[in-house]
Amino acid sequence: MTPPWPEPHHDADTPDLHRMAVGSFDAEMMETLERHIGDEQHAMDEYESLLRRSDNPPVRYLLGLLLEDEQRHHRILGEMLNQFRTHVYVAEQHPHVPWMTRTRDRETAKQVRRLRRTERADLRHLFALRRHLKFLRRHSLDGVLVDSLILDTRKHLRYLRTIQHLV
Repeated sequence: MTPPWPEPHHDADTPDLHRMAVGSFDAEMMETLERHIGDEQHAMDEYESLLRRSDNPPVRYLLGLLLEDEQRHHRILGEMLNQFRTHVYVAEQHPHVPWMTRTRDRETAKQVRRLRRTERADLRHLFALRRHLKFLRRHSLDGVLVDSLILDTRKHLRYLRTIQHLV
């Protein structure tokens, strides 16, 4: 399956980091990220293989969710790698994770505070929903999915805290 985003830049023209005057931290980070991207690709291939082979609907559903997460992880790791490549090669590699910069944006800060309140309320509602679904845990994927939504909501809160720090 071809991902909908550009792959990290890999070709014969990419210089060997060990021969360049590249900082050891940058070289180590790029090698670590490249290795992790390879691992993510292997995991995606395995999930796709299982998904094609399984005829069990709940298994297929969960494998589809796992594959979506792995694809997102693969994309993010590629963007992180491109961030370091841009720094090392002094040539833009897109897409990449931008370096953090602060701005003064009161309207965005106000909106982020509202969103944090919304996400915290959502988290409380998800915990209540999980309690209500307790009796279904052995017969339904709903409990697992709500647990996943709780984790995602916590992640959203983490992102929003970072945005609030930046604005």
